[in-house]
Amino acid sequence: MINYRPALASDAPAIARILRSSMRTAMPWLPDIHTPAADLWFVENRLLPDGRVTVAEEDGGIVGYMAVSAAGDWIEHLYLLPSHGRRGIGSELVRRAQAAAEQLQLWAFQRNLPARRFYERHGFRAVEVTDGQGNEEKTPDVRYLWRADGGQFAPPPLSFREMTVADISAALEMRFTTNENAITPERLKRQYGVTVESLIPRFSAELKGWLCEADGRVVGFAMADRSDGEVEVLAVRPCYEGFGIGRRLLELSVAWLQDQGCSPIWLCASPDPDLRASAVYRHLGWRPTGRRVGEDEVLELAGS
Repeated sequence: MINYRPALASDAPAIARILRSSMRTAMPWLPDIHTPAADLWFVENRLLPDGRVTVAEEDGGIVGYMAVSAAGDWIEHLYLLPSHGRRGIGSELVRRAQAAAEQLQLWAFQRNLPARRFYERHGFRAVEVTDGQGNEEKTPDVRYLWRADGGQFAPPPLSFREMTVADISAALEMRFTTNENAITPERLKRQYGVTVESLIPRFSAELKGWLCEADGRVVGFAMADRSDGEVEVLAVRPCYEGFGIGRRLLELSVAWLQDQGCSPIWLCASPDPDLRASAVYRHLGWRPTGRRVGEDEVLELAGS
């Protein structure tokens, strides 16, 4: 049975060990900039005195902890022993923080997709991404927000329209900002031969695109090719996920391809199950074909 209680000063060594073992196991790619002794000093002199720390115990031993800011509006730490993941302990700690707050925020590293999906399942939404220059590790991160009234999901004013040739440059610039399945301009050109110049003549022939705009800038776009029935690209700007933008752009793409008589209708997607897009495509009826294009798998729309 798991017992939850406020942390004591004597818990510092156990908390420091959990901090190190959890971080190194879950994020081995993260720069290791502190020693175990420095971790203990931080827990004793910063974490415990400055915030509200709750520990989870099993059989008299600490197996996880959560640190919330003194004001109760930031989750500073949430770590479990690697052996105690997927047992509902983290979820219970988050629920306890939510029950005591009207709003919570936290930072997560962009590459830590399991943690990000965990927080998203508990109602947090990404609202800011950075290049990581503001954190100790200099590693890109993302800020999440939860509000008890659900206000984190209030959509901004969105507008959808067909793309023109004049939109291509802004759309590609947006594509390079995405978190999932990110790509650089150099790789896009080298691996796929895609540039602004290469797309322009295709817009008068086989290619069509759609944009979503908010606050005067592109926050999502899609392109489809009627010559072979492919949805070539579907991308949403970070912090605009969760508003139905990708789904609507995909609907517009599929409807146009169907009007053009394309069959089958297909797209390429990463097979990584931790990526949001993989789950969304399958939920919407896209099925694996067993074929690959580079590192991506080919999905076909059922019934197309």
